[in-house]
Amino acid sequence: MLGVAVGGSTSHMGYMSTWRFLYPRSALLEGIVVANQGERVGAEDVYGALLIEKMMRKHQSQGFAIYDSTQWAKAKKQLPTQGLRQTVDAYNDAIKNDKPDPANKMSDTRSPILKPPFYGIDISIKLTKGLQQVIGLSLGGLRVEEESGLVLNEAGKPIKGLYAAGRNAVGICSSTYVSGLSLGDGVFSGRRAGVHAAGRSVKAA
Repeated sequence: MLGVAVGGSTSHMGYMSTWRFLYPRSALLEGIVVANQGERVGAEDVYGALLIEKMMRKHQSQGFAIYDSTQWAKAKKQLPTQGLRQTVDAYNDAIKNDKPDPANKMSDTRSPILKPPFYGIDISIKLTKGLQQVIGLSLGGLRVEEESGLVLNEAGKPIKGLYAAGRNAVGICSSTYVSGLSLGDGVFSGRRAGVHAAGRSVKAA
């Protein structure tokens, strides 16, 4: 990186946002997403990148979207996952008794999974030649001074005249990502850097 080459420091370089969407989006809401032991991964109505991040970090990148119909999974085989029955029962019982979902899925997006056999779409992220291939983007970047956008060195001191903005810098979405945040982050941090640089130019003149 050019910024690092002139003394800039980085942070959050191990953070990524990865996606594993089903289309149409309503397909994911029709069922539940479980890991390889049948346990729930998380609420299926959250932004897809958040759900997949949890699947990768806590469930070894293993996940299955479960349905009681072949409407969305007509080409997939039945999934004999240990613990799946208990997970489905807990999900259905919460709907039947008007209780909060065990994984905090919103009430108006829940529909019961009532009739076995259950079908699963494998949404796991698999290794190919030792690598996990998945669509995503990196979230880390150069550390910057909050007030100005100036890049910080390893000692935490700003480097005069060197700015970073948007996805080149650590920002509001460097820990986790929701679609569109890069636009807001880029506009804000770009303006911040521009205002500071313009102010320095005026003073220098």
